[in-house]
Amino acid sequence: MKEELNYEKVFNTLVDKTAEYLTKNNLKAMVLGISGGIDSTVVATICHEVSKKTGIPLIGRSLPIKNKSDEFDVSKLVGEAFCDEFKVFNLSSSYKSVLFDLCADTGLIKDCKGYDWYWVSDLEELAGRTPIANGNIQARCRMIHLYDIASIRKGLVMSTDNQTEYQLGFWTIHGDVGDFDPIQDLWKTEVYGLANYLQDHYKSKALEALRNDYKETCDNYKVMSCAIYNSCKLVPTDGLGISNSDLGQIGAKDYATVDDILSRFIPFEDFRKSYDSAGQIMHPHDEMAESDCWSRLCAKHGEDVVNKVWSRHLASEFKRKKAPIYIPRKEYEND
Repeated sequence: MKEELNYEKVFNTLVDKTAEYLTKNNLKAMVLGISGGIDSTVVATICHEVSKKTGIPLIGRSLPIKNKSDEFDVSKLVGEAFCDEFKVFNLSSSYKSVLFDLCADTGLIKDCKGYDWYWVSDLEELAGRTPIANGNIQARCRMIHLYDIASIRKGLVMSTDNQTEYQLGFWTIHGDVGDFDPIQDLWKTEVYGLANYLQDHYKSKALEALRNDYKETCDNYKVMSCAIYNSCKLVPTDGLGISNSDLGQIGAKDYATVDDILSRFIPFEDFRKSYDSAGQIMHPHDEMAESDCWSRLCAKHGEDVVNKVWSRHLASEFKRKKAPIYIPRKEYEND
């Protein structure tokens, strides 16, 4: 990866470019699903500043289905800190109803009275159903809800995927991808870097307000900083119940490892497939083979991890043809 970004510049650019897109297209609202995770928290922070700049409201929703209690608690902290309008709406019954209909359609359920007769766990564990398939339904239930709000309020749905998730396919087509993604060109480690900057930024704002005897303003900034802090502490998950952690799916010890591997393999402008005629993984670029980049990364991170990361990237290429609008990193990267 390149040198560390100037996160003040990154934040200001993302706010300005998001505001520019919204006003240019005469959009009346930003709609955001808030999970409590670091990505939706950072996007909520960006949208909050866009709202202050443009008057376009941020409408937030926490839409739990099978979320962990700590994620749900943080989602409420974030929503209340940054949104102009925020609600919690439990989608468990919607998920169960859709899951039931799909099981009935595929013949997994026969001679039944109705979906209320089944437990969700019974439906999820029917033969032929997988955790990924069930998780994708959850993501799509949430997106139906968010897009309906956006349609009514003449707004757009904000995406929250980062570059790491985008390249690994850690997202659901027609699920957790919206219309506009401010952070798509940031690696996961950079999202954390931006979050740390924002946490300190709002702390400083709180101290400044306190010195000027603006107690209510001080308290508001403290709540914002606290929400970001709690989000940073959560273990990143897919939010779909597929695994206990994103990293667990690829066996990497941290996101610095994953980002180091991906950022050396993937040019943002010109990516090409890297299978040979036998279907084996190839070096993504000839110059990397010549410079021994692959072998050096394998020595640094382990061949198994490097292969898993790259295989995951290749297997999810079909998803990347359906990407939302985003802000390219050349807008904020250091000269």
